[in-house]
Amino acid sequence: MIPVYRDLWRFRAPLSAGEVRRTERWLASARVLLIVAAELALWMEPARGLVYSRWLYWLLTVYLVHAVVVLLLVRFRPQSTTAFRLVVHAADILWPVLISLFVPAQRGQFFLFFVFVMAAAAYRWGMWATVGTAATAVALLEAEAFAVRAGLELVVDRWLRQLHLAPLGVSVRELDPQQLFMSSVYLIVLGFLLGYMAENQKKMRAERTVIMRVLSSTRVEAGLTGTMQQILGEVMTIYGARRMLSASQETHSYRVFLAEVGHGENGSGALHWREALPENEKVYLFDSPADAAYAARTADGFRTVLLDHDGKRLKDISTEFLDALGRLENFEAMASVRLIFGTEGQAGCSCSIPS
Repeated sequence: MIPVYRDLWRFRAPLSAGEVRRTERWLASARVLLIVAAELALWMEPARGLVYSRWLYWLLTVYLVHAVVVLLLVRFRPQSTTAFRLVVHAADILWPVLISLFVPAQRGQFFLFFVFVMAAAAYRWGMWATVGTAATAVALLEAEAFAVRAGLELVVDRWLRQLHLAPLGVSVRELDPQQLFMSSVYLIVLGFLLGYMAENQKKMRAERTVIMRVLSSTRVEAGLTGTMQQILGEVMTIYGARRMLSASQETHSYRVFLAEVGHGENGSGALHWREALPENEKVYLFDSPADAAYAARTADGFRTVLLDHDGKRLKDISTEFLDALGRLENFEAMASVRLIFGTEGQAGCSCSIPS
């Protein structure tokens, strides 16, 4: 696989509607269980001499109601829209920030709310959404601390006393600059870790999906030309290539045939066969220690990534075969993989990719 275009695999195999619904149902159930567990832990705290603001209890209760409503919606709605997921995710970021006003964010059961919202971003979208979620949470915590230092808490407390309600009882420890900085560091690091693991899982899933999609294009009734057109067209779409070229050699006659697919008006065009000239056969079926190659033109020649059959990167390999191929085929960037069938027949595939 080409490192530059590895990230494209995930976007070539998006989650189906059924998978999105299952993910949202799992997250909704986890959200309810997490809040219930936090409520139980909070009610047990006074037994150890820790007393929190009564506004924290109300806040968790409202959050629990919100979680139950979301759970019912994802259970009974026929589909989960992007707008719905974004609104729910935004609320999941806001609730822990509000809760952190009344309790130190590092306390286990409450820090898990931040972990949950980043895990939700990882499951839904991937690496950068998770990091963005962590950065947003950090920014909101900083804004919250700034508002309290500016005296907003005192204004709200005066308004609450006029209504004969309990004061906020903000946790001063959480607003300590050093502790707030450590919380921010924890969130950013955790965001990167969760996002990295989720991104790798999504890439592996996408690779399996795309490979199965390519293999499903093989149909006996379509014949060799129809099957090759489907497979090469699918590979061309995966890499965003302008043209796909397959060079194959017959087992008995040793003649080399080229199958070419380019972009048409409605996706990939028709496949065209042509026979390679005898003097060009070794150019298309070039001899190289690399079983897979990626090359992009530069001012000084080619920037290459060459891999052996075990996927290990090869260095100090001659790129004369690229110069020869470049004289026959016009490309700015290309990828090539060598396929060997049995002991005699062999085929090489290459595709040109926009640089």
